[in-house]
Amino acid sequence: MSFHDAVDSISPQTPLVEAAVMRLARVAAEGGGDFDRLAAAARAEADAQPAMAAFVALGTRALLVARKAQDESAPPAEAAGRVVAALEAWRRDFVLAGEEIVRRAAELIPTSGWIATTTRSSLVERSLLAAHAAGLPVRVLCSESRPMFEGRMLAEALARQGVTTWLAVDGALGLLLPQAGALWLGADAIRERTFVSKAGTYALLLVARELNVPAYVLAQRAKFLPDRCRRLTLPRRDPAEVWLDAPAGTNVVNVPFEEAPLSLVRGVMTEGGFLGPREIEDAAGLAQVAAELREPSPPA
Repeated sequence: MSFHDAVDSISPQTPLVEAAVMRLARVAAEGGGDFDRLAAAARAEADAQPAMAAFVALGTRALLVARKAQDESAPPAEAAGRVVAALEAWRRDFVLAGEEIVRRAAELIPTSGWIATTTRSSLVERSLLAAHAAGLPVRVLCSESRPMFEGRMLAEALARQGVTTWLAVDGALGLLLPQAGALWLGADAIRERTFVSKAGTYALLLVARELNVPAYVLAQRAKFLPDRCRRLTLPRRDPAEVWLDAPAGTNVVNVPFEEAPLSLVRGVMTEGGFLGPREIEDAAGLAQVAAELREPSPPA
C-alpha cells in the first residue's frame, strides 16, 4: 500500500494506525534505519491523516529511536532493528491501551443503558459490544454520519450482535438526546483544551449540555498532542463525496473534522483511567513530538 492509498476518511483509526506501523517498519528495514528517509516517510504518514494525532505520535517514536541510533553511530542493520522493534512496541502498547479503555468504559454506562454516539469510533464500538457481551443493558442512539455513512456501518455492526440501536439522520440525533443517559465520543486528537472529532460533534455537545447529558471521550494517550505542535490540520475532502453531480455555481464544502472544546465533556477515558480537564491539559502539554513533525509540511 502506498502513502497515497493510506488516505482514508471512513475506517476507524486503530486499523489505519496498525497499517502505518507496517509501512514505517518496512521503510526502516529497507533503508537501514536511514534517518532522513524515515523522517520523510513519517511526514507522509502524518500528512495522509492530518487530523489524527496518533500518526504524529507513531512517527515521533520512530524518529527519536532513529536519531539516537544515528548519534551513537549504530551500524545500519542495528539502527533498522532498533526502529522496527520500537514501532512494534508502540503498536502493541496502542492496542493494549485500546483494550484497557474498552474494559474501563463500562464505568461510564448510565443506569438506563441508553448511550448516544456519532460517526464510528473503533473504541466506542468495541466498548459498546463488550458491555453488551457482558450482559450490561446497552442501547445505542446513533446518526448516519454523512457523507460516508460511518454511522450506518456502526449500526450494522451493533445490530449483528443484537444491540438495540436507533439510527437517525445527522441533524436529528440531537432530538433523541433527551432519551440518552450519556454521550460517548471517539477522538482523532486530544489537544490541551480541545479535541478533534467528526464534524457535527460541537453542535451535539451543545445540545447535550443544555439537556444535562454527560459527554465522555474515549482515547488512547497516544492521541494527546501539545498545542505547540502545529502539524494537525482539518482537511477538506473531495466535494463529490457529498454531491457527485452538484450544479454549476454550487460550491460543495466537505469538511469531515472539527475541533470542539474539552470544556463541553466531563473528561477523557484513557488506558490509565479517567482524566478531567486540568489533567488532560497537563498530559497533552507534556506529550513528546519529534522536531521533524511539529510543523506542517510545506505546500507541494
